[in-house]
Amino acid sequence: MEPQETVDFTNWLAKADPRVMYEESANEIWHHALRKIPARAAKAAVMEHIRLYSTAPKPSDIATRAKQLMSSFAAKQRALTAAPAEPTDELPLRKRDPELWERLLEQGRQEAEKAKKERAA
Repeated sequence: MEPQETVDFTNWLAKADPRVMYEESANEIWHHALRKIPARAAKAAVMEHIRLYSTAPKPSDIATRAKQLMSSFAAKQRALTAAPAEPTDELPLRKRDPELWERLLEQGRQEAEKAKKERAA
């Protein structure tokens, strides 16, 4: 959030909750806490705080909640826009090397028969 956005935000916040002081020193504190938070996320965090708690919003509480909201939103976006699995250009072993495939298949059959005989004995 830019300094002017912080001034606008604290002005809005003081109107939303009169317990919050609107003065220059308070603006600096709020700006320090919210410098990496977009104004929209900060406002959403304040609205949620007011809805859930009876205490006045504090810069650290709002910054923490805004980060949580942004993280949650980003996770939802990633879930909605997951990239499809990329096809591999590599051929399966059966087509790439049929002789090796047959040899491994026969080896597996022999090991299965040997294990079956050992169990029977």
